[in-house]
Amino acid sequence: MSKAVLLINLGTPAEPTAAGLRAFYRHFFADRFVFDINPLGLWLLRNLIILPLRAPRTAKDYAGIWLDEGSPLQVYSERVREGVQAGFDGAGADVAVGIGMAYSRPFIAETMAEFEARGCDEIVVFPLYPQYARATTESAVQAVRAAAASWRLQPKLRFIDDFFAEPVFIGVWAEIIRANLAGVNIDHLVFSYHGLPEAQVRKADRNRCCDFGACCDRVGEANRYCYRAQCLATSRAIAQALGEEAGPWTSAFQSRFGPSEWIKPYLDEHLLELLAQGRKRIAVATPSFVTDCLETLHEIGREYREQFIDAGGEELILVANLNDSRGWIDAVYEMAAAKLG
Repeated sequence: MSKAVLLINLGTPAEPTAAGLRAFYRHFFADRFVFDINPLGLWLLRNLIILPLRAPRTAKDYAGIWLDEGSPLQVYSERVREGVQAGFDGAGADVAVGIGMAYSRPFIAETMAEFEARGCDEIVVFPLYPQYARATTESAVQAVRAAAASWRLQPKLRFIDDFFAEPVFIGVWAEIIRANLAGVNIDHLVFSYHGLPEAQVRKADRNRCCDFGACCDRVGEANRYCYRAQCLATSRAIAQALGEEAGPWTSAFQSRFGPSEWIKPYLDEHLLELLAQGRKRIAVATPSFVTDCLETLHEIGREYREQFIDAGGEELILVANLNDSRGWIDAVYEMAAAKLG
């Protein structure tokens, strides 16, 4: 019998084409943790708007960020897996490291089946989402539990629910920001996080304490799994690790979709507010992601940057994500090894 580490991420289209996006979206829009809406409304959204209209347009955006080896998220995830596997191999540990994607191959169930065939009896389930959210972390957890339920001998599952405040995670982000901004003159640093509908945050609010205000200024027992509070805590921790190098900084949220209220402040509006204050040279770091993807490279690095420059800004610098940096690979290995015990 042996142990395993399952690194989980959202997934990515297999190719930057309309067909590739449609295949990806079919899985994505089937996730009830993400789209907790009327089934008929979801069917209409997926089949009348997303698949015929959004998929071809988004495919062009993906083509603009595609690497020679494939999707950035897929390429960097595999490099991290290889690095973490090398860490366990070097330590003489019988641990298999695999990738499980929520909406693309290798799917979570496929990698779990490989672990079963290998005879793994203990698995560290490591969703690579720094901050806990039902739409990401909980969805991944339930997919793993569903896959494990069919095993003849049930494995011992150890879950990493979040790592928004883990010193190794905070430390590597501080290192990445320092390296990216060395010798660069900026007026302001923004920490940008993927947004969520306020309704989803409220649904996860087990103690009914969230009002999207000062309640998020600290993480305590009552709001331990509040996504917004965890994001703001990440910003504070990274800024503290940077010390005076952080300079003035704020947090914002990106990638809202649809007419509902999402957690605020919205990044696009926040950037214009900073510009109105005379902040013309801004850097944006994205610590709700661990890998550059469409939301970082295209949305911020291209769309928001163009909006900012067109409005009178001088520069908007997208800080490279953790990707396959040595520090990040070491951090993943350390957190996984600690959970295995």
